[in-house]
Amino acid sequence: MLRKLLNLFRPKRLEDDIREEIAFHRAQSGGTFGNAGLVADRMRDASTIAWLETLAQDIRYGLRQLAKSPVLLAVAVVSLALGIGANTAIFTLINAIMLQMLPVKDPGSLVLFNDDTAEGTYIGNVVGQELSYPFYRDLRARNDSFRELCAFRQGEDNAMMHVTGEPETRVEYVQAHLVSGNYFDVLGVKAAAGRVLHDADDTRGTAPAGVMSYGFWKSRFHLDPGIVGKTVVLNGNAFLVAGVADAQFFGERIRKSPDFWLPLSFQPEVSKEKSWLDARDVFWLNCMGRLKPGITLKGAQAAVNTQLHAFYLAQEGANPSVATRQKIEHAEIELKPGGSGLSGLRYLYSKPLTVLMAVVALVLLIACANMATLLLARASARRQEFLCRLALGAARGRLMRQVLTESVLLALLGGVTGALFAWWSVKLLGVWLHLDPVVKVRPDSIVLAFTLGVSIATGMLFGIIPAWKFSRLDPRPGNVTPPGWRARRFGSTQMLIALQVALSLMLLVGAGLLTHSFMALERQNMGFERDRILVVVTDATLAGYQPAQQFSLYRELSERLKELPGVQSATLAQYTPASGTSSSGNFSIQGYTPLRGKKLDAWYVQVGTDFFETLKIPVRLGRVMNERDTPASTPVTVVNETFVKEYLAGKNPLGVRIEHGAPFKAPGSEIVGVVADSKFFDLREKPKPMAFYPMTQKPVTTFELVLRTAADPNSVVGEVRRMLNRVNSRLPVLEVNTLDQQVEHSLEQQ
Repeated sequence: MLRKLLNLFRPKRLEDDIREEIAFHRAQSGGTFGNAGLVADRMRDASTIAWLETLAQDIRYGLRQLAKSPVLLAVAVVSLALGIGANTAIFTLINAIMLQMLPVKDPGSLVLFNDDTAEGTYIGNVVGQELSYPFYRDLRARNDSFRELCAFRQGEDNAMMHVTGEPETRVEYVQAHLVSGNYFDVLGVKAAAGRVLHDADDTRGTAPAGVMSYGFWKSRFHLDPGIVGKTVVLNGNAFLVAGVADAQFFGERIRKSPDFWLPLSFQPEVSKEKSWLDARDVFWLNCMGRLKPGITLKGAQAAVNTQLHAFYLAQEGANPSVATRQKIEHAEIELKPGGSGLSGLRYLYSKPLTVLMAVVALVLLIACANMATLLLARASARRQEFLCRLALGAARGRLMRQVLTESVLLALLGGVTGALFAWWSVKLLGVWLHLDPVVKVRPDSIVLAFTLGVSIATGMLFGIIPAWKFSRLDPRPGNVTPPGWRARRFGSTQMLIALQVALSLMLLVGAGLLTHSFMALERQNMGFERDRILVVVTDATLAGYQPAQQFSLYRELSERLKELPGVQSATLAQYTPASGTSSSGNFSIQGYTPLRGKKLDAWYVQVGTDFFETLKIPVRLGRVMNERDTPASTPVTVVNETFVKEYLAGKNPLGVRIEHGAPFKAPGSEIVGVVADSKFFDLREKPKPMAFYPMTQKPVTTFELVLRTAADPNSVVGEVRRMLNRVNSRLPVLEVNTLDQQVEHSLEQQ
């Protein structure tokens, strides 16, 4: 039996193959001539071996036919490689960005309390997305739906690190992620060295301990096992390095892992903010858990929301107001499958990749039509061959199978070449999209199975019309060429060519429109001038500045920046346009009652003096920030034109007082100016209502130095670094970009 199997694909002489073909067709036709015993043997042997023999014969014959037409083979492989390769490349991206699972134990059973990729802290009325720490504790204590439940901060914290035993001058910038003590236990993540965090580490009064990421251990400490048990100082607080996380683990977000995971109970020490551990109106956490057996996602969601409403109603006392009760009752948490974690890339690229997948499917369809046309063009050359085979007794189904086998062979050859093309192209796309190394953009078993399936389906698709045509030949005398054969063949070819032209035209028109839209998006008036602007991000808290000390720092930095050679103007800002950062919330206007159901929302940003001059944002009315706006002076704000149109239409906005949050509480901030609209966040959308506040009245910890230069902005980066070092050697440079780079980065999706 084994010898028989091994001989199936042994090359044979042409006359042996013809003799075997004749014998097999005689058997299938009922043995009208030849040995009747052969028919009986074939019938008794209708098993896997017989099927493999037929398949091997079809493959050998198909390969010989393809070898006879090298030009057709080359054209086919190139055409199919482009079509199949494009589909494989896009599916590889879809697999990496949309389908990738977290490298944790049983990721499919994880549940997230929300899949919002936004990071930060919300302070105000109860909401249903981020959670407060007191509610997390209540949820975990009285939980009936989850076997295990952990929490983590919505975002990460910047920290300055010093390793005990090293020179005091060696201070480094790192990122820390606050998580509950049972975070690693819930996810099922083990330690590569030492141990992970446990519940006992997340208790107030406990000696501070943290877990280092494997990547940071490798890059900073060169996998030195001696780091476990040592002490590192983070933002002035000593933390014991309890262990190093597993090499594959990067956290619950699909991006580069933080350098340290630290317990939630040390939030005040790490964030350098007042404690949020007892604050029920500070929302900064997300949760992840595993459902108990028999509990559905919807059932758990209903239980969680019931507990949410009961918790906040109890916090309001015996007689909450009607408005407060309504806010609490409308708050809702929507549970989501958590196996694929949180991914900003998934949010950005899921729709574009879906559209692109449909586009490359059309490209493959064009390639199929092209191949079907080429195979039909060979009909005249092979017509005598198939007539001869029919005359020998071959079944029409057998002929169709032979043609389809040749088509699938062509498609598989194209698929192999296309997979190589895809592997090269996805690496290039990964660079263009700035994909993090944790996003595994590479062929895996899923991608290879997809490529194989597409190749076989493609071969069947473009081979079905020629196979059907060949099987309709009539070998009887006088009917060698069926009536209308040439006409019908020409009609099929014409139809396929028309299909190719129509699909190609549709793709070209679509590509032209998309290109035009992209160029219009890039050339639009964004409301600011983006050329020759340098943006340098720093953090005053990491250098030890208290909020009261930051006002003098802002003033000194502004003055020193303007003195740098090559700098035309300079300012500070909480964030700049297209930086990927945003802040928004509800607000109130003095003496203004909104219509029922209408919410007043605005985006806001703290900026320094000369901000609008540096970005060349026109002033429409009143004034902008200046040196007279200090902590002791009247709080002021500047709004944009959309804010006035949306909320103050027909009124003089100057002198109107507004405040974030509702209801209005005196004194609020006085509107002293109106500036032109600018697109700060999404360059595809219309401008949003915005309010600008002076940093000299509302300090921020992490902020940006913004410089307009006379020449290339990158030429002054060294001067800016030296200036920061002169002001305070501990002021870190967290990020350096040009505003032009930020805008281009925001357009990567297009």
